[in-house]
Amino acid sequence: MIPILPFDIIAKSFKVCNDKPVIDDYIFQCHYKLTTNILLTFCILVTSINLIGNPIECITNSSKNKEMQKVINSYCWMSSLYTYNNMKPEFGLPNIKNNEQNIRSHSYYKWVPFMLFFQSMTFYVPHWIWKIWEGGKIRMITNGMRGFCAGPAKTRRLKQDRLVQYFIESFHTHSTYTIGYILCELMNIFNIGFNIYITHKFLGGSFLTYGIEVFKYYQHPSYFNPMEDIFPRLTKCNFFKYGPSGTIQNIDAMCILAQNVLNEKIYLLIWIWFLILAIISIFALVYRITIITQILLKTTLLINMSKFTNNKRIISMLVRKFQVGDYILLNFVEKNVHCIQFKEMVEEICIQV
Repeated sequence: MIPILPFDIIAKSFKVCNDKPVIDDYIFQCHYKLTTNILLTFCILVTSINLIGNPIECITNSSKNKEMQKVINSYCWMSSLYTYNNMKPEFGLPNIKNNEQNIRSHSYYKWVPFMLFFQSMTFYVPHWIWKIWEGGKIRMITNGMRGFCAGPAKTRRLKQDRLVQYFIESFHTHSTYTIGYILCELMNIFNIGFNIYITHKFLGGSFLTYGIEVFKYYQHPSYFNPMEDIFPRLTKCNFFKYGPSGTIQNIDAMCILAQNVLNEKIYLLIWIWFLILAIISIFALVYRITIITQILLKTTLLINMSKFTNNKRIISMLVRKFQVGDYILLNFVEKNVHCIQFKEMVEEICIQV
């Protein structure tokens, strides 16, 4: 059969690569994989609704004039809309007291897609820095060994010996490597705090307690809906134009922001996910500090060395001779190599060190 070259190229481009090395842990991946994809998905969703649908619809006395209505809609979308601080419903209608002190401006809605895209990039930055710092070390030393090695026993043994030899020759020289990884983990924690802060400021200081207020509302429906307060669906806009006599006329428009129906749900999900991510990231940092402390104190109280080998004598030797950098590197190797091969290599390393 003669292969068809164009289709062969297309097939290769869609081929899933299972040989990619693992250079971090699951919590680190939650930052640059899961969170980045979540925020990018929300960004695309909001952008598509703005492009396909009509994000704003204003009602004025000139609503019968379609051309004038389009101009007013465009102007109100570009300018800042406003609501009144005391627009709480009474008997099904908002109670409005028209004075300047009660006016609250809203201009965030235009920047939601850009903000989500910016935040998604900030979550990818620590991973990008770590990839540069790591320099492909795990890819190099585990080349041909990732996954299950189904080749001849002699070939498998040669690959294991090569990795063991590298580890022996570079013993106690991985401190810089480990410092880079720990710094990137700290960047992840700083990053989640930074994103919570800028989202709080972006939404006018209402994000920190947003989820709590929403849950209170669903528990007690008589409670004022915080989603309509932070993401108003009914807003006002002032449009000025010259009248027939040359005087400036103020057209008071009542605008419906359909986009906020989606924004309120998106930011509730973001609030929940940021809270979960912050908690597990802090626990991961505490665990990392505990592990480092145990290695420095040469104890095995909390270090899970049993995944390296079941031999208690070898575990004791590992704790006594290993430094933090050696443990971190061997931990990454364990994520990329089959468990049977890995335990054989650890036992070989303990014999030679």
